Amino acid sequence: MSLKIFFTAALTLTLVVTAGCTDSIVTKQYPKVPADSAQASPTVEPVSAPLSDYGKYVPLKKKTDQISLGTHQTYNLSSFFTGQNVLIAPDYLYQQSIYYTYVKQTSDTAGKSYIYRYSQGSNYNQVLHTVKRTIGMMTGVSHYLFWVESNPIKSGQKWTIRSMDLKTGNVNTLDQGISRHDTAIPYLDASSKRISWMTQEATPVRTKTLLKSFDVAEDAIIIHQQYVLKEGKKREGQYPFDFRRSDAGLILHIKNGHQTPTLETFDGTFKRRMNGLIDFEHSKKYVAAGEEGSALFLNKKAQKTGYQFKPADNRLTVDAFRFLSADRVIFRESMTRLWYADLARGTVAPLKDMADTTSKPIYVNGKLAYGVSDDEQIEFHVIDLKNDW
Repeated sequence: MSLKIFFTAALTLTLVVTAGCTDSIVTKQYPKVPADSAQASPTVEPVSAPLSDYGKYVPLKKKTDQISLGTHQTYNLSSFFTGQNVLIAPDYLYQQSIYYTYVKQTSDTAGKSYIYRYSQGSNYNQVLHTVKRTIGMMTGVSHYLFWVESNPIKSGQKWTIRSMDLKTGNVNTLDQGISRHDTAIPYLDASSKRISWMTQEATPVRTKTLLKSFDVAEDAIIIHQQYVLKEGKKREGQYPFDFRRSDAGLILHIKNGHQTPTLETFDGTFKRRMNGLIDFEHSKKYVAAGEEGSALFLNKKAQKTGYQFKPADNRLTVDAFRFLSADRVIFRESMTRLWYADLARGTVAPLKDMADTTSKPIYVNGKLAYGVSDDEQIEFHVIDLKNDW
């Protein structure tokens, strides 16, 4: 059986439909959808070089005044969590509602997770889903929510990827498995049409990684690529650490055998050695990479100049890159400040001052959202970007 047929034949999944806290089992046959045309190894093989040697880095010119990107609304949710020390943040925006998760620890070894819908118009906070497992990495596409439920077991971390249709309230299971031998539970990444994730089946001597996505319009899971790493006297094969699949395409942080890990696009047009990577993202023009004490914005055309951002302290991290367009990007310094970079002009300006704990921002349907919290207040901020974006 060929690899493509094997992948396609494996698309029959069992779905769990949840109403409240009661699970019932139904079976659904996903339609067969071919994998990406880029499934074969890329034909372009650019020369790999240390990231620090890549082109020239021009410091972004820092502006001192905060920038306004559009209509800014603030919502205070403190009254819903009176007397509780809560860290929450917007996970998805749909119509006039903000969707977010809250994990409440009930004992040293147990907890309870909630999915909430906050109505921006009526200040109404509604619980949509509750489980006695940890809910994380929630995001959305169109009128669907997606998240990962996980709990520790003796052999590792048991996980399940769920989806909720916001029009009907139906909850289904897309995928499930167990992360063993220090492999992580799946990370969910959303584009405008798909939700993507990686699964890793690990033994002490072999790790198989599958890169998958769920196409909302097709109602189908697509398996795009398989990677196998074998451990022994000689390490052979490839091991992806992380990925992002935006509308600009796929970018991977991956290790080939004993070689230095690389950050590379799936089509082979960008490939650079990268150690110590904290976070990354890309647009059609730029790759943004966050390290301790620095953020780099590399033009995908090797002859073009790249930009660098230095935080206030070299020990601080830079992460949560959100491209608003091909050359405009939001990112976070440490956990207290958001910045807006205009790479077409080589400038960077504060979107929010250094202050209280700030969540990773999200960018959905022309709106930017993030959470801010201190010991007493919990606020959600939503910015409706201007029409010229």
